[in-house]
Amino acid sequence: MKYSDLLKHPEGGRYLEVYRSANHVVSGDKTRTALTHIYFSLEPHEVSRFHRVSNDEVWNLYQGEGLYLYQWDGQSTGMVSIELSVKSMNFCHVIPAGYWQAAVPIKDRVLVGCSVAPGFEFEDFELIEPGSDTANAILKLDSGLAKLI
Repeated sequence: MKYSDLLKHPEGGRYLEVYRSANHVVSGDKTRTALTHIYFSLEPHEVSRFHRVSNDEVWNLYQGEGLYLYQWDGQSTGMVSIELSVKSMNFCHVIPAGYWQAAVPIKDRVLVGCSVAPGFEFEDFELIEPGSDTANAILKLDSGLAKLI
């Protein structure tokens, strides 16, 4: 894989789908691919804006110093911040289905892998709308997260 192979992602950064299972599962009233996996990269000046997906998402650190991953269930009074890095010896984190999530590289370019099961479909993806009630609620929790909205 070359970085030039990665495509712009609506949340920010770049991605390349590298696996889509041939197996399918029924989730709710929909038939879905069992599992998908992407490479996802952020440059030092990029962020992954707050978004959510309908299924669990596993983040794995591959290259770079690491990143800060934020998650919020949409109701609690605190934002959870997770550091994926060699320094923290934490290389993997699961964002539960339906949680708002965002990411910022610690320093230089970072490459992670993101697996979603049942598999990711853009119809299950929601990007936060600036000025929305949800965006305003996040800013009340931490105004420093404005760059992620």
